[in-house]
Amino acid sequence: MTTAASLKAELATAENEVRSALAARIDGKEDGPALEPLEAKVQSIKSRLEARQKLDAMEKAAPAEVVGDGKTEERSLKVFQNTETRAKHNGPIWQAANGQAVPVLTKEHRFADFVGDGGAAQEIGISGYLKSLALGPSNDLERRVLGEGTIGAGGATVPTPLAAEIIDRMRAQTVSIQAGALTVPMTSQTLRMARVITDPTGGWRAENAAIVESDPVFDQVTLTARTWAVRFQVSRELLEDGQNIDAACRNILAGAAAVALDQAILVGAGTANEPLGIRGQSGIQAVSMGTNGAVFAGWAPVLNAVQSLETANSSVVSGMVMHPRTARAINGLVDSTGQPLNAPPRIAGVPQFATVSMPINETQGTSNNASSIILGDFSQVMIGLRTDLQIQVLQERFAEVGQIGFIAWMRADVALARPAALARIAGITP
Repeated sequence: MTTAASLKAELATAENEVRSALAARIDGKEDGPALEPLEAKVQSIKSRLEARQKLDAMEKAAPAEVVGDGKTEERSLKVFQNTETRAKHNGPIWQAANGQAVPVLTKEHRFADFVGDGGAAQEIGISGYLKSLALGPSNDLERRVLGEGTIGAGGATVPTPLAAEIIDRMRAQTVSIQAGALTVPMTSQTLRMARVITDPTGGWRAENAAIVESDPVFDQVTLTARTWAVRFQVSRELLEDGQNIDAACRNILAGAAAVALDQAILVGAGTANEPLGIRGQSGIQAVSMGTNGAVFAGWAPVLNAVQSLETANSSVVSGMVMHPRTARAINGLVDSTGQPLNAPPRIAGVPQFATVSMPINETQGTSNNASSIILGDFSQVMIGLRTDLQIQVLQERFAEVGQIGFIAWMRADVALARPAALARIAGITP
């Protein structure tokens, strides 16, 4: 069966042929390849790829039972702390120690799918909730919504429908999740999971001979919800009268949280209550650009990283994550004739993601302006996410300037199910 990945690789090769034909035409080479058939070939592959992706989506959404973890029958699932929902889920499902079923979410899944009808909360939106929280409810609808959340001395727990909407928007903007990282809802402070340290190996044996044993090595890693917070201010007038304040509030919360979550996933230090990110995890593959770093001048470092992954029996490369500065260097690669230096076939179809969450001030020998690329199978990255979103109102702090302050709290952690499936290219200098 032709897969979407193979069609993407075929498309990349065809587009390279079109570029070469265009370059030949620009240079006036009459014996160059004909452009029109190559362009038709690209359109044909795009059409096949679109059909393949539609078919994949239909198969993923089909109600038929999937062998293994991906069963789609309706069952009780625990996603939000105080809500157990009967829903269908076509992804992996973990069984918690207390017997509750916890769905594991890919980038295609939404928390909102486990909420059902948003009711009154969705009618007033997050801005209406903040206004009611800060200024008091002005009607029965707002009073009902405030009753859906839990309000205490430390702040208010946002009603589930609103929390799900913000979390989904944050996940959509989180580059690591788009690269394939999985989200595990945490309904308590900790969640334990198994991690593979080394793979088992077998051996051929003669009749009646002893079996050569090489067991897989597992250990246990605990996801512990760690706290991140953001503060923002809104004028009283804007909170009361702003026409687009709801969308602005959602974007503020989701955007800030996405950048923070990406930083934690990719390069979190593991200190000062920050999760330990991929960069600092032991057991990942490492490729160096040299003692003092070097400019990214060709595809060899990426191919070396892929080789390290394949040597560790991990051939899946679901994405490459880098700083925009590195992405610019890659996109600007040219050959000796000034033509674009395209990626080799092995990595031509690998999605590239740019994010400012990747730093450009890493130290590599004498260089203090280095950066990294993280690549590999991001489905081995587990993001434990507490689904309770809390907001605290700061009534007095900004009163003299006619503003109301809010603090939003998010709790999350990061773990790698198989560290050897990820690689880091370190020491990329400008």
